Amino acid sequence: TLFPLVFLSIDCGEPTGTRTDKLGIKWVGDGDYISTGKTAEVQVSNSYYQEDTTLRYFPYQKKSCYVIPGVARGRKHMVRASFFYGNYDGKSSPPSFRLQFDGNRWADVNTSSSESKYWEVIYAPKRDNISICVAQTSLNQTPFISALEVKEFERGMYETEDTDDVLRRWQRVAFGAKGFV
Repeated sequence: TLFPLVFLSIDCGEPTGTRTDKLGIKWVGDGDYISTGKTAEVQVSNSYYQEDTTLRYFPYQKKSCYVIPGVARGRKHMVRASFFYGNYDGKSSPPSFRLQFDGNRWADVNTSSSESKYWEVIYAPKRDNISICVAQTSLNQTPFISALEVKEFERGMYETEDTDDVLRRWQRVAFGAKGFV
């Protein structure tokens, strides 16, 4: 069976609408992928990326999940979650919380007042959907998310010995790139 490649970029905190960025990437609002949480705009925006100007935060739930339907089971996907605090709550206190994919612990997120942080994982989903969750790890630390991207890879890309293997981004270097942030 042939599946269309999933190429989804979600602007979290922007419930509806679509836009295309300078790189030609189509961003959609997050309203179709989550029904909990509240939306906010950042107060301090020194980010290059427009998707960092809004976010969705979760003050009442211990764990909140985005569910991405229609992915090809067993095919490698890259999932990237981005976080830009931007003092959205006026507290000048960037929170820490946990990030999970498909029920697996992914990372402990320590956000920053001044820079966007992101985490990536490449893996093959075992179901026809992907869930990405943020979970509170301590009181007075409210989880949030700025952007979420899911990209399905062509067969043969990032192939590993076992379909259960997970690849996590450690570092990315753009050799020869000039003038790109």
